[in-house]
Amino acid sequence: KGGDTKNNNDNDDASGDSSIPNWKKRIDISIAKSRKVRGSNYVQISTINYETMEPRCRTVVFRGFLKGVPFGAVEDVLNNGRVEVDAEGTTVTCGEEGEETKESYDCVMKMITDVRSNKVQELEMFHESESGEGKNANTVEMVWWFPKSSEQYRISGRLQFIGNNGPLYSYTDNDAKHDDDNTSTDRNNSYFMAERKQQWGNLSDMAREQFFWEKPGIPYSSSSTVGVESYAGVPPGGRDDDGKLLPPPDSFLIMLLYPSKIDYLRLTDNYRQVDEWDWVGDGGGCTERHWKSMRVNP
Repeated sequence: KGGDTKNNNDNDDASGDSSIPNWKKRIDISIAKSRKVRGSNYVQISTINYETMEPRCRTVVFRGFLKGVPFGAVEDVLNNGRVEVDAEGTTVTCGEEGEETKESYDCVMKMITDVRSNKVQELEMFHESESGEGKNANTVEMVWWFPKSSEQYRISGRLQFIGNNGPLYSYTDNDAKHDDDNTSTDRNNSYFMAERKQQWGNLSDMAREQFFWEKPGIPYSSSSTVGVESYAGVPPGGRDDDGKLLPPPDSFLIMLLYPSKIDYLRLTDNYRQVDEWDWVGDGGGCTERHWKSMRVNP
């Protein structure tokens, strides 16, 4: 297995150790090294069809990490909206407000998809069928291989789809809601809708046109207009007659992956590491949120 090869930059302790660079620091370097490699931002996303329990895998384009995600939105997805509250029902925070949002979870991964795709239907089935402990399950795994540095990241977490009015589905438990939830939800939705609008504008004209095509997955016919450069009903480039960008259609979603567990493998020296997003109460009503990194056997 090549286990005798050592890397002086990595701590060899098998226990969780803050001195080990976490996966986000590692993947930022991996991305930078492969930036000029064609297709280096293609990743594989795997989900489950909850009716047949069959796996589904496809390749999508990674479009960057979100910046400044409201931390309440992270808690809604990864912790089912459960936050620490005191005896009076007031939310307990650690440190200054917004501090953890900037430093602790700047790693929401952004992609795009069509509301009519199987991925969206599968997540809907998850929310309709799961209850109790099942609600704590991850809903997706991503595999990202970097051939230039021989590194693999297996990233497990939860998917969230953002449409015209914000998230399509909620992970939040009904009994975890508080009086200030409406204000928090409005703030989160404003952030997400702004990100969606910006991503729509960043797409190429050809990519925007695809969201005006006929429903994907249905049988193709010779009369179908899909793929034709110019046809009735599809605005060229997603623009109006004056060339102005049209608002994103209902079919356009940004697809967000909130990582909770990362299995990292570097084949050059068989170094393997597992990172998990940890919610740990300190006994005083404050919940710490951080990445717990551990080196494991390859």
